[in-house]
Amino acid sequence: MANWYDDLDEVWDAVWRVLERGVAERSAPARHPVLATAGLEGGAEARVVVLRAASRDDAVLEVHTDSASGKVGELTRDPAATLLVWDAEERLQIRVRARVEIMKGAGAARVWDRLPEGSRMVYGVQPRPGTIIAAPNAFEPDANPARFSVLTARAIEFDIVYLGSQDHRRVLYRAAANWHGTWLAP
Repeated sequence: MANWYDDLDEVWDAVWRVLERGVAERSAPARHPVLATAGLEGGAEARVVVLRAASRDDAVLEVHTDSASGKVGELTRDPAATLLVWDAEERLQIRVRARVEIMKGAGAARVWDRLPEGSRMVYGVQPRPGTIIAAPNAFEPDANPARFSVLTARAIEFDIVYLGSQDHRRVLYRAAANWHGTWLAP
């Protein structure tokens, strides 16, 4: 019998199991993917985010952020982004290229309403994220729904690399190909 990483459908299933675990389990590797964007001053920006939703049917991943954060400005200018997950146990790298839609205000209200009060306190910090402060705690948390944004990453392609101890595999899945995988040299 072939290994899971030798079958395109099984690799696709493994990718979504990893992502869905990231939403469901706080300690899962996909819980904290890296989000990379084009920086406003040139170059790339990357930061760890929290995966809040994953929809295989829609090929969508969701994260939340403060509307005043740098990533919102970057994605407003250029909605292209990459989310990167490394699952050491599965030896699986998942790189998702996506277009990100930013939902604020009334559109984000239904999500805001479901957030626990403690989670809300990080959306509205004063001064705004990235501002120089005089001491490590020289900021005030504030639950401000006007500063809450939902980032919806609509996948364009998944570039998957399996790094086994003996075998390496790489697969590209593209929306334009209806998510049919293509083997690539690792």
